Amino acid sequence: MTTTVLHELSSDSLRALAASLRQGPLATGLTDHALHQIAGANSAQLRAQLEELLREGWSTSALSLLATEIAEARERIGDPSLLFELVLSGPEAPGVPTQDTAATMQALIGEAREEILLIGYAVHNARSLFAPLAERMRAIPSMRVELYLDISRPYSDTSLDSEIVRRFALEFRATHWPWPTLPMLYYDPRALTQGRERASLHAKCIIVDRTSALVTSANFTEAAQKRNIEVGVLIRHHSHADRLVSYFHGLRASGQLKECHLTY
Repeated sequence: MTTTVLHELSSDSLRALAASLRQGPLATGLTDHALHQIAGANSAQLRAQLEELLREGWSTSALSLLATEIAEARERIGDPSLLFELVLSGPEAPGVPTQDTAATMQALIGEAREEILLIGYAVHNARSLFAPLAERMRAIPSMRVELYLDISRPYSDTSLDSEIVRRFALEFRATHWPWPTLPMLYYDPRALTQGRERASLHAKCIIVDRTSALVTSANFTEAAQKRNIEVGVLIRHHSHADRLVSYFHGLRASGQLKECHLTY
């Protein structure tokens, strides 16, 4: 069974189709006139699809319910172009819009009112990237800001895990975050292990107020944010953004992510 043409109809057309199948002209048989009023130039394809479904045993009342369900599902989801936007960074290609990832990230930070989660892998010369975040924290003192970053064991470094984390905190404060108001910072301790159990916190995204999220290939480096070819998706959908936050909070609550104290 295929429902391609049904999915191409507008919500209004689907509801008109449902009404006609339920108690209108199409309830007693398919007619070209009634189908053309609903689907216009696509009426022939719609007729073929409905005939196929009728041959498979669907009743007109069942087809009416199908059309209504498709319309309601579309209305619940909304216009995908308003929910999802590609963020393509790098050299321009003719006819394809691009935007630097840093600008998108800063715009999201400017929208935040309550909470920001920043998750990243590599951080390099990030003071200018984090400056808008620090300013937002200063402007809204109640803002909760959480960073989730990879703290890994350097090659051949045999220091205690706690010493590597302490050094990371000192360098982070000196190089990337010189401002007095500090975010919370968390890391995956598996990145400090050696051998086959080693893993990385490799995700890169920013989530704002559990309503919007940028999921991207870009690290928190100037090159990644402004020059590299990077691909991301800006998601403005509460349930998706909330799921991302819940995942990282769940990892924290279960002890799989630990806090890196920045007040050494």
